[in-house]
Amino acid sequence: MMIYNGKKWLIISAILFIYAFSGFSQSLRITEENWISSRMKSMTLDEKIGQLFIVRAYARKNPSEDRLITEYIQKYHIGGLCFFQGSPETMASLISRYQSLSDLPMFMSLDAEWGLGMRYPGRTISFPRNMMLGAIQDNTRIYELGYEIGRQCREAGININFAPVVDIHSNPNNPVIYDRSFGDSPFHVTAKAFMYLRGMEDAGVLSCIKHFPGHGDTFKDSHFDLPTITHNIGKLNIYEFFPFKQLIQENLNALMVGHLHIAAIDSTSVIPASLSHNMVWKILRNELGYEGLIFTDAMDMHAVTKRYARGEAEALAFMAGNDIILLPENLPLAFNTIKTYIEVGKISMERLDESVERILRVKFNLGLPSTQYKARPDLMSVINSRSGQALKQSLSEAAVTVVADKDNMIPYKNPAPGTVATLSYNVAKKTVFQERIESYTDADDFQLMPHQLRRDYSELLQKLSHYEEIIIAIHTSGRRSDYSSRLPRLFLKMLDELQKKSRVIIVLFGNPYLLTSLEDMEHILINYDNERTTQDATAQGLMGVFDLNGTLPFSISPLWQTGHGLTRNHLDRMGYALPESVGLSSEVLKGIDSVMAKAIKSKAFPGGQVVVAKDRRIIYQKSFGSLTYSEPGVNDNTIYDLASLTKILSTSLIAMHLYEKGEMLFHDPLNEHIFNIDTTNKADITVGSILAHHSRLHPWIPFYEAILSEDKNKSWNDSYFRKTLQTGFTHPVAKGMFVRDDFMDSVYTKIYHSPLRESDSYKYSDLGFYLLYKIFQNKLNLSIDEFVFRQFYFPMGLRYTGFNPVYKFDLNQIAPSEKDDYFRHQIIRGHVQDRGAALMGGVSGHSGLFSTATEVTILMQMLLNEGQYGGIRFFNPGTVHLFTSRYPSSSRRGYGFDMKEKDKMKKLNMSPLASEDTYGHLGYTGTATWADREHQLIFTFCSNSTYPSAGNRTLSNQKIREKIHTLIYKAMFEFKPE
Repeated sequence: MMIYNGKKWLIISAILFIYAFSGFSQSLRITEENWISSRMKSMTLDEKIGQLFIVRAYARKNPSEDRLITEYIQKYHIGGLCFFQGSPETMASLISRYQSLSDLPMFMSLDAEWGLGMRYPGRTISFPRNMMLGAIQDNTRIYELGYEIGRQCREAGININFAPVVDIHSNPNNPVIYDRSFGDSPFHVTAKAFMYLRGMEDAGVLSCIKHFPGHGDTFKDSHFDLPTITHNIGKLNIYEFFPFKQLIQENLNALMVGHLHIAAIDSTSVIPASLSHNMVWKILRNELGYEGLIFTDAMDMHAVTKRYARGEAEALAFMAGNDIILLPENLPLAFNTIKTYIEVGKISMERLDESVERILRVKFNLGLPSTQYKARPDLMSVINSRSGQALKQSLSEAAVTVVADKDNMIPYKNPAPGTVATLSYNVAKKTVFQERIESYTDADDFQLMPHQLRRDYSELLQKLSHYEEIIIAIHTSGRRSDYSSRLPRLFLKMLDELQKKSRVIIVLFGNPYLLTSLEDMEHILINYDNERTTQDATAQGLMGVFDLNGTLPFSISPLWQTGHGLTRNHLDRMGYALPESVGLSSEVLKGIDSVMAKAIKSKAFPGGQVVVAKDRRIIYQKSFGSLTYSEPGVNDNTIYDLASLTKILSTSLIAMHLYEKGEMLFHDPLNEHIFNIDTTNKADITVGSILAHHSRLHPWIPFYEAILSEDKNKSWNDSYFRKTLQTGFTHPVAKGMFVRDDFMDSVYTKIYHSPLRESDSYKYSDLGFYLLYKIFQNKLNLSIDEFVFRQFYFPMGLRYTGFNPVYKFDLNQIAPSEKDDYFRHQIIRGHVQDRGAALMGGVSGHSGLFSTATEVTILMQMLLNEGQYGGIRFFNPGTVHLFTSRYPSSSRRGYGFDMKEKDKMKKLNMSPLASEDTYGHLGYTGTATWADREHQLIFTFCSNSTYPSAGNRTLSNQKIREKIHTLIYKAMFEFKPE
C-alpha cells in the first residue's frame, strides 16, 4: 500500500531508492509475498470465504451481541468488523479481545467521515463535515484533518475508515449526501479527498473513498430505496466518475461501490451498481484499471434488501467483482450461498483467491500480522486530544466565508460600546457567538425563536432600531431539513426594515441554501454548521482576528456561484484559542492553577488573574481566589491597580506619541520642556535617561509625610485636605478625602530640590516619571487620563483600562489594593494605592492606571504587532523597536520598558527561559506583564498582593510571577503534538 504526502513522499521515495540498491526493498517484497503465499496455502475454503465479510458490531456491552460476534469469528472466520453505537472504550476493549480470537488479523472498521464523533457523538471529537471543508482554500488543513482522524482511529483499534465521500453535490435536494460532500466542483472534490485520504493513510489507517460511481445527483436515500441516475455515459465520465478516475491514478487502496442504479450502464434491469458486473468488473476493474480493494456499501440497506433475497444479494455482489461484502443482513445465509456457488462452479476458486490475496496484501501493508492491538487505559484523553480540538477550531476559522460586504464592514472595525446589538435567531438562550462578541465590545444581546416572531415582531423591531449596528446570527444545524430554501417572510421583512435604519451584518450558521432568501442584505458571513466551536471561530473572524478567505463549496444562486467569497485581511486583534493551536501544552499550563492555589493559601494575595497569549491568541485566561479574603471571587473583568505598569501602558505610550511628532526626543534636556527647571540640578537630565532610569535621580520621596496630622486623634492635616469636593480641593486621594490643588506644586518643588546620585548607573526611580507627567501637561491639549483614553484605550476597544475607576465602575468590580492604616486610614479601592500618585489626584506618570489582565495583554499585543491593533496604526514599527530596545549603557532597561537582565551577575527580573528580547514591567501591587518578541509570547499577571498590608512580600519572596512565567516557557519547549 503506497502512502505519501508532498515533501514526505519525496523523502520516502529517496530512501526506498537507496534501499533498492542494498536489496532492502526486495527483501520486504519477498517477506510480503512469502506471508501471503503461506497463508493462502494453509487456508481452508471456509477461511477464505470468511475473509470476504465485514459484519456489523456494537460496543454496547451486550452479552448476546458479544456471543454472536465471537461465533462469527470462530465459525465463519470473518475478515473484519464494522462498529456502531456504544462507547470508544468498549469498542477498543472488544477489538483487543476479538483480534486475539482470530487466527488471521481482522479489519476493524468504522464509518467515521467526520471522525469518531460521527459514531460516538458527545464522547469524541466531531470534526467539520465535508461541506465546511469544501469552503477551505488551504488543502494542507484537509491533510491535517485526515491525519488526525486516522490517528484517533488507530489509537482506538480501527484500521479502516470508510471515508472520505467523493460524491459531487450537484443536486440541492439530495437527501443523503449534501453536507457529506466537499462541493459541486469535481476538481475541488478530488483535491480535498486526496489530501484527506493521504493524511489518514499516513497515520496508518486505510481510507475507503465512496460511493462509486457517484451518489451526488440522486433524489433518494439508498438506506431506504434504490436511487437511479439517468445521465449518459459522457456526463458520467466527466462528472460523477471524475474523482474516482483521478484518485485511481494516485494508487488508490480502497473504494466503496454504492447502491444506486445507473441506467446508462445497466439499461435492461434495475440493478444496483454494487451488484452490477458491468459497473464493477467491466468499468471499474477493466476500463478504469483499478487494482485496489472494492467494498460494497452496507448490504443491509433497503436499496438492496427490497429487491433481493438474503444471501443472494451478497453472492451477486461478489460475482460482480467486489472483494469485500460489507454488513451482510444475514451472515450464515450469505456465507453458505457463496460457498454453494463455488461448489457448483458458479464462482471459481481463482476468483475467490484473487480477492482473498488482495485482502491479505492490504492487511500485511497495514502491519496487522506483526502487531496485536491492546486497548490503552488513557484512550479517551488520547483520542480527545487538545491538539485535535485545536485543529477543529482552525478548520472552523478557515471556512468562514464573506458572501457580501457592500460597505467594507467586515471585519468589524470599531465596535463602540453601547452602539451594538446582537440578535440570535432560532435559539432561546444566549449563544456562544454572542458571548464571544462580548469579548470585544459591550453589545446588547437578544434571542428570538421562530414561534415568537409574530408576537414579538413590533417590539423587537422598535428596540433594535435604536442601535447603530446590529449583528444578526441565524442558527441552523446545517442539515438540509432545518428549513426550506427560504426563511419566514416576516423575519425577512424585519431584516429589510432594520437595514434601512442601521448597519446590519448577517451571520448565517448552517444551511447555505438559506442565502437565496438574503440576496438583498448588504453584509453577510456564513459558516457551515452551528457547533460551539464554529460559533466562537466565526465571531472571532468577524472581529478581525484572522484572515477571511473561505469560499462557497457549491453554487447557491446565479448571484453566488461555487468559489464565491470575498477576501478580508485580519485587523491584528487578539483572538482566543487552545494552547496546542500555537504549540503550547495545556497539560503543562495546568501547573499555573496549582501555583496560584498555593499562593492564595499562603496569603500572597487574595486573588488574581493570569493571561497567556501567543501569536495573537489568548490561550490561557483564568481568574483565581477572591477580591478580599472574605468577598466573592475574582472574574476576568475584575479591575486591578496596575501600579508601575502605568509607566509602560500610559507614560511610555505618550512618550512614543510625542517622539513620533518630534515634540520630545531622547536627547532633549528637561530645561527644553519644563519652565523654570533650568535653575535646578535637573535641567540637563535627558528624557531618554529618565525613561531608562539612568538619570541620577533617587528612587522616591515620601511626599505624604509632610502633611500627616501631628494630632494622633486626626487622620490628616486639615489645612491640606477636605472630606468633600470643594473649590481649591479637587484632587481625590481616597474616599471622602481631597487634597489641596496647589499641593502638586509642593511635590514638584521637592523633586526639583532633591539631590542627585553621583553615578548615572541604573537606579529605578519614580521621580523622573513625575517630571515626564509635567512635560505631558504642557504639550497635550487634554488631561493625561483623557488623552490616553481617546488616543489608545477607546480605539482599541478597552473597557476597563483607565485612571480612577472608582468613578466609573461598581466597587464590587474593583479589587481593593490596601488597608491603609498610616495615611488615608481606610481600605483603598478604586483609588490608586501609591501615595504619591494619590496626592496627584490618582493620575501620574509612575502609577495610577487600573485594568484587567486581559486588557493589559491587548495593549502589549499592540506593541508586539509593531504599533498596530484593530486595523489602526498607533505607532510606526521603528518607534516600538526603539523604545523596547536597551538603553546604550544598560544591561536591562529600555526606554520606559523593563527588559530581561543580561548581566548574569545581577538578579533576574523574569523567567530565565525568556528571550533577551523580552520587555514589560513589574508592579508593586502584585502585577506583571512581559512580551517576548522572539517567541511572540505575552504573560500578564494581576493581583492585589498589597491587600491587606502593603508590607506583604510573599509574592516576591516565593517568586510566584517568575514561576508562572517559567511554566509558560516549559509549556512551549516541552510541547509534543499527538
